[in-house]
Amino acid sequence: MTSPDNTVADNAERASEEALLTLFAALESRKSFKLEAAAGAGKTYSLIQALRHILENKSAYLPRSDQRVACLTYTKVARDEIRARTDQDPAIFVDTLHGFLWDVISPYQKALTAALHTSENWKARLASSPETKGLAIEYDLGIRGIYEDRITLHHNDVPDFAIQLFGNEKFRSLITDRFPVIFIDEYQDTPAGLAQAILSGHGVEHASPVVGFFGDHWQQIYDRTGGSIDHHSLISIPKNANFRSDHAVVDFLNRLRPELPQAARADAGTGSVTVYHSNSWPGVRLGKNWKGQISQEATQACLQWVQHESPSRAWIQNSEDPKVLMLTHAGIANELGYPSLPRVFASNDAFANKEDPVVEFLIDTAEPAIQAFSERKYGELFRLMGTKRPILNAPKDKRRWSESFDSLISTSSTGTIGDVLDLLNSQNLFPVPTRVVKRGRELDEALLGLSPGEELEEPRKLVEHRALRSVPYAEVRALRSYLEDSTVFATKHSVKGAEFDDVIVLIGRGWTKYDFAKMIAAHAPQSKPELRKAGSFQHSRNLFYVSASRAKHNLALVFVQELSNDAVTVLEDWVGQENVISIDFDETGAPRPLST
Repeated sequence: MTSPDNTVADNAERASEEALLTLFAALESRKSFKLEAAAGAGKTYSLIQALRHILENKSAYLPRSDQRVACLTYTKVARDEIRARTDQDPAIFVDTLHGFLWDVISPYQKALTAALHTSENWKARLASSPETKGLAIEYDLGIRGIYEDRITLHHNDVPDFAIQLFGNEKFRSLITDRFPVIFIDEYQDTPAGLAQAILSGHGVEHASPVVGFFGDHWQQIYDRTGGSIDHHSLISIPKNANFRSDHAVVDFLNRLRPELPQAARADAGTGSVTVYHSNSWPGVRLGKNWKGQISQEATQACLQWVQHESPSRAWIQNSEDPKVLMLTHAGIANELGYPSLPRVFASNDAFANKEDPVVEFLIDTAEPAIQAFSERKYGELFRLMGTKRPILNAPKDKRRWSESFDSLISTSSTGTIGDVLDLLNSQNLFPVPTRVVKRGRELDEALLGLSPGEELEEPRKLVEHRALRSVPYAEVRALRSYLEDSTVFATKHSVKGAEFDDVIVLIGRGWTKYDFAKMIAAHAPQSKPELRKAGSFQHSRNLFYVSASRAKHNLALVFVQELSNDAVTVLEDWVGQENVISIDFDETGAPRPLST
């Protein structure tokens, strides 16, 4: 495999230094900018250096003692990291995007009330409760509601209403007066329309702050986000460096993305990228959302073959930090022992992000409490159950607790989620959250209202809860193990921003919005240009890029969906023909050992 022509500097260090000098020059000339930092480029380092540059020249950028530079992050983890790396300097206001937006818009209650009445999301609620005069608008738990003394906003309302307020020149001037400089981390993940709203006053003196956007539009993988930002006022600063990966991985990423070529770090190793595909599988491929993919059993067999029989097995078995990335939770669920949960919920978020209150309670409270009792960590047990340490004066008091948890342990080993919930609801030693009790009561009432033989079809939350009760409780334990990252498996979405020594990416179907085979084939020189404009192209390309760029040293791409001839040719161009390997199958559809 040959490296692409690189117009970048000799190495990552020099490329990084050039990007920083351009960034500092933009700040000094009071120009807003966009730092496009591809995976592994050291985006956070550039952000921290920019903040330190402002602190070292505070009188120039923050002439008044009450002015601050705002640094907005996508997560609380990123926020805390930036605070720590800038010594929590009071001149820097670091918060999540939502935290900052609420801080700047919350004082303007009249404007928020007006925005409320123009919001499509509030139409139905306001139709039944139209009187909002005098009610305070608050944002706390992220749940929409109208109460006697207040109105509470959803998480999505905050950026929506901020976009409206930033359209007001006086509001922008007030924000600029407080925050002459605003940095936005992971700009591609900001809500759609927000960046343009913040920049709407540029060109008018003192009407808008200097804004620095740090991110990479190829790493936009979430819905409702803005992605690439194109604005006449922005200076574009490419950062052509990769401090993460070895040469083979960097070369592969450059083939995939030649318009932003990266230079590897000076001490980068050789590394490897290998592609495995299942085009010769003899079985009948799946349909619907899984169209073109081999069976789930064959998929698992291919993954085992790659780990134990393939040419990559040496680095896989010797790796200290391997990771297996999959597109959907269905794939991980089959591997880790919770195959029923993805079929219960319409959205993976309901269980994987613990948005369902029952799943949240079982994962965060019930299961840790069972573990604490088993390990005789009684202080931790009582803390988890939300109760004070009980008075255990007599043997019968201890016996009640022991019998209750012995029963829970036994039932959790062999019973269903419904069995465990019934036990939890029947005891009176500690409280069960109101939301969990209410969900069960609502289901009971809905089932009572059905005619004999009639199926429960609505509402969805109760249909899902009924199905959840039938799932073996052992799947809760398996899901908790995955969520605590005690396994080598992860979805491609969940590892954004992370890095691992060695990575296996299992690439198939499962979601209609992604088709990786078509995306790769669209890179063929003879492919029709409109293929790159298809809705699935950008979704697939970005998630593929995020997945492949996690690897430091070795990367194996395992395709379990059928690849066209064009797709295979493109992959051979990207990694070298000798590194694209067709898995050989026997007549039963099982991968053949290399020795036969």
